[in-house]
Amino acid sequence: MASCHKEENTDTRTDENGVITSLPYQWKKSLHLNGAVSNSTFDIPIKYNGNIAIPTTNGGNNRLMTLINSNNGDFIWSWDDRYQPETERIGIYYAHQNNGLLTYQTGDRSYCINLDDGTTQWKFRRDSPFDVRITGLNGNYFTFGQSTTQLQQYDESVGFKGNLETGELNEFIIPNFTINNIAPGNRIGDVTRIEPYIYNGVQHLVITWQEPQNVNSINDWQTYLGLYNYETNDWGYEKKMMNEPNINGVVLAPPVIYQGKIYANIGHQLVCHNIATGNQVWVRDFPQDFMFSGFIIEEDKIIANNEDTFTYCLNPENGNIIWKTESSGTSGRISYLNGIVYFVGGSTGKLHAIDVSTGKHVWKINASNLGESSTNNFKTNAVYVFKAENGNPAKVIALSHMNAYSFEAYQ
Repeated sequence: MASCHKEENTDTRTDENGVITSLPYQWKKSLHLNGAVSNSTFDIPIKYNGNIAIPTTNGGNNRLMTLINSNNGDFIWSWDDRYQPETERIGIYYAHQNNGLLTYQTGDRSYCINLDDGTTQWKFRRDSPFDVRITGLNGNYFTFGQSTTQLQQYDESVGFKGNLETGELNEFIIPNFTINNIAPGNRIGDVTRIEPYIYNGVQHLVITWQEPQNVNSINDWQTYLGLYNYETNDWGYEKKMMNEPNINGVVLAPPVIYQGKIYANIGHQLVCHNIATGNQVWVRDFPQDFMFSGFIIEEDKIIANNEDTFTYCLNPENGNIIWKTESSGTSGRISYLNGIVYFVGGSTGKLHAIDVSTGKHVWKINASNLGESSTNNFKTNAVYVFKAENGNPAKVIALSHMNAYSFEAYQ
């Protein structure tokens, strides 16, 4: 017996407030090639030559990174060269990409993938785990792990610099930890972020790092800001205080550098500091943190999803709130295109789109309105956006737990 069924595309639907809840999609592609199983998560949008890398499966524990054609969803290549295929998800929360190579870190396992053909450039099992928070500069990447040369009797995280071509990894930045307070577990401090920045025409790195403030608590931290000259390997300044000591006083969402200032989420605060001096420009308190969604700066506005269930728009000059709108709380990372921010709500399971000029929702798309089960949601993977090009309209690509969907962008 043979049969053919043409899948129905959806009509445009709106709710009582005029917010779009369903759209005709340009294309739809299953993420599972041999039955739906537990998939991986990519928090950041990985693009290469106009195509995108997404998590897929091929039955059992076969979890893959697959490069697909962003115009039609066709598979180009798949990579699955994990050290622990039975248990290891391809969780890409941060990565560094340059010259066709992409590296990411998970525990003690380091991977670099050639994006031209999906082959493994290199992979290593390190002697100890490293942080997933990778950044980079051209052919080098930065990560954080336990020092093997200094302070080995303590638990700390220092900056390492890696070679993207070879995977060679060396200790690079170790702040002057005071060791005034030793937290439970023998912890004395951590480097948490390294961001490249050109200052006075010279390549620098903006560093955030932290020390414990309470010998009886693993949560009471003080975060500092440093400016490091990458060419001379000297500190411009090393230890400018970013926050008053408080519970969970650590950098959560990735910092953003914008017009000579660095913006960071520390605990329940957003803070702004002048990079040249390290001095604080402003600080604003919020009910919760921005750890999951992070924040972006577009159109001279900070757009951020707080765990208090609101999306905020702030003035980057002074931290004043321009608007706030009830939203999703926990969400995936935010993408921006043509005056609209897009993200998947972890609590709502919807693909959200908000007009940054007004704070009004324009999309709250349900996967169940696209022909999926009523229990299916969009997943908090990255949302991929593309400008109009070669006569093709601007598009937005988002993933449910079952499929990848391409939609024409709102504008």
